[in-house]
Amino acid sequence: METKRSIVFDLDGTLLNGDSTTAWMVARIRRSWLRTLLSVLASPVAALLMPFSRRWGASAFLWVASVGQDETALRTSFRAFAAQVHGGGGAVAWRPIGIDVLHGHIAGGERVVVATAAPVWLAEALFERLSLRVEIVGSILSPFAGGWVGRRHCRNEVKCSALSEAGHGERWFIAYSDSADDLPLFARADRARLINGSPATRARLAKGGVDVEPVRW
Repeated sequence: METKRSIVFDLDGTLLNGDSTTAWMVARIRRSWLRTLLSVLASPVAALLMPFSRRWGASAFLWVASVGQDETALRTSFRAFAAQVHGGGGAVAWRPIGIDVLHGHIAGGERVVVATAAPVWLAEALFERLSLRVEIVGSILSPFAGGWVGRRHCRNEVKCSALSEAGHGERWFIAYSDSADDLPLFARADRARLINGSPATRARLAKGGVDVEPVRW
């Protein structure tokens, strides 16, 4: 029996026109003066942590946005955000052509997976709203001091490891992404498709030895 080839899509900047996690965090923080104050206090900490660990730097604001929420409340917040995006009132929106391309791969019987640095619970909520059955690998969160922080940041090489752990092997047929941060993902793809890439992004990928096909949508 022939194994289906994996088609891998990045989420933020590829299928969405922005960063879903940042949009969710900003919306949560702006709705509360206390969270706003905490975010101001957390900014120097995040700035210090970011050069050493993007996971912990980003986790400072994630914690501010999520403190006081248990898992049920956090998932409910993600679903509310997804409903806003689906209704066209969110800070980010789906890229229609990208979604059409994803639909085409599903219709063709291929194995489609979304690999994202966003929390997997957030990505799942977004795709539930689209009624699309796709596999999702994403960042894993852990409870910490009454809020949530990143346990595994699904980006760069970690994204490839997560795909392998999910049963997609060491290589995939096509990879779609907008970011040079996904160089390892592109390097393991038979066909690498760079979405709306700038000349600087293309140059960085070329320097890393990756030949990409530029795509606009």
